[in-house]
Amino acid sequence: MKVKNFLIMISFLYLGSILANLITNITINNLSNELSNLNYKLIELEIESDLTRNLFEEKYSIANIDKISNDLNMKKLEVKIINSNLTIPYKSEIDIEKPKTLGIFGK
Repeated sequence: MKVKNFLIMISFLYLGSILANLITNITINNLSNELSNLNYKLIELEIESDLTRNLFEEKYSIANIDKISNDLNMKKLEVKIINSNLTIPYKSEIDIEKPKTLGIFGK
């Protein structure tokens, strides 16, 4: 009688294991399908974003700004201020340091 109960218990455990694996695989497949759908939507959104960025860059590029300004009856103003002083306004500490010399003759 004990052997029969032991075999029945082993068969229930075996069937339970099979059902648990089946449920786990179904859940994994559902999650995988949802993930692939999300990846597909993400790729579509990236393509749409790139197209929107390209259209924006084409519409508001330097060449088109002249065209837009002409359509709005605007003219380009001439710049009269010319900076003839071409020195660097800021200097780094490396430029300020005096070069170090080696030996007795350096200060």
